[in-house]
Amino acid sequence: MNFDIGYHVVGEEALDDGDEFDEEMSVVEFLRRVDDMGDLPYDIAVFGLDSYLRGAEDPEEISEFIHDILSERVNFLLANNPRVQFVVDNVEYWDEPVLPDGDERIGLNTIFRGSLEQVGPGWYSSNLNVTS
Repeated sequence: MNFDIGYHVVGEEALDDGDEFDEEMSVVEFLRRVDDMGDLPYDIAVFGLDSYLRGAEDPEEISEFIHDILSERVNFLLANNPRVQFVVDNVEYWDEPVLPDGDERIGLNTIFRGSLEQVGPGWYSSNLNVTS
């Protein structure tokens, strides 16, 4: 897989051996570092986005919270130009990229504002500017 600078939501099964970035952190740690404008590695595998959203009482509200951090810190992110893999159990497409949650689906457009594009099976990509 060729990961460009930006965000990549990737299902675990879509990753081939060696595709996952070595530097790993939780979604909470990633969001904390972005919000604090702390040190970010160039290549980051972020885990837990799916469980974070599934565990929320209101996944839409948490999605807005994540979007707000990413959009408010867009200049910081553009200055660092990271390649961020959000590694999830599974990601599907139903009118938009979604994370399956039993009989429900958690849409990802709230976080990425419709900028996610399918690159391959189980792999969606977006640039760092999710403000639009």
